[in-house]
Amino acid sequence: MPEGDTIHKHAAQLQAQLVGQKVTAVFARGVEYRRLAGAVVARVEAHGKHLFIDVGEARLHVHLGMYGRMFVQDARGVTTAKAARASLAVIGEQTAALWWRAPTIEVLRSAFAHAHPALQTLGPDVLATAFDPVVAVARARERPATTQLGALLLDQRVAAGIGNVYKSEVLFLERLNPFAPLSSIDDATLTRVYSHARELMQRNLGPWSRTTTADLTRGGFGPRGSARMFVYRRSGHPCRECGAGILAATQGEPPRRTYYCPRCQVGGR
Repeated sequence: MPEGDTIHKHAAQLQAQLVGQKVTAVFARGVEYRRLAGAVVARVEAHGKHLFIDVGEARLHVHLGMYGRMFVQDARGVTTAKAARASLAVIGEQTAALWWRAPTIEVLRSAFAHAHPALQTLGPDVLATAFDPVVAVARARERPATTQLGALLLDQRVAAGIGNVYKSEVLFLERLNPFAPLSSIDDATLTRVYSHARELMQRNLGPWSRTTTADLTRGGFGPRGSARMFVYRRSGHPCRECGAGILAATQGEPPRRTYYCPRCQVGGR
């Protein structure tokens, strides 16, 4: 599933390439919204894993789920048939953005979008300028005390944007057991975890493949494949710190895969 850093990169790309253009057509789930033709793309913003595009009086809401993808191309190459097949197509005067296999596509009235029940429950965006980990910790304390730490980090009601990759990686880097109950973790540790997750995500806002093992803020290619990560998708491989075999297990609801080192992360299963 695309995580918060991916969605923020999408927002930055669209802000640079699509905002300010008049749309010639908008298709959502095969339906053409003709009332939006001629409206200007005014703004694009991300909140966690959610993307919002303001077009005229409408606010388009996109969530990519597990398999959704976004592509940006020259508007001249988009036929009506292609736009109608996409989950969402926003076709500007020069640029077109198309989303495929996105499970959540909504065309909302801008004036009422803030009242959307699902969006109201979202926690603060980890990548927002004003993000305060203390607020995330306070929201975490509202969850059941038995909530496992790995499941907590994926709870978008607590903090929005962290996904399976950063969950596994930050818990390894902090040497924390992903199966530990929330009641066993103090506020200082939780604050450090959310701050560290934010730092990892910020370092991956550039035009490179996501990595937690190298600092690519200055550009370059960096490591390839599994070398980009400490534990994510490395089950069976030796830990980079202690040599123990990386393990994987499911946790949370719905179940998500967690990768961890049973030796470095004390008390691993």
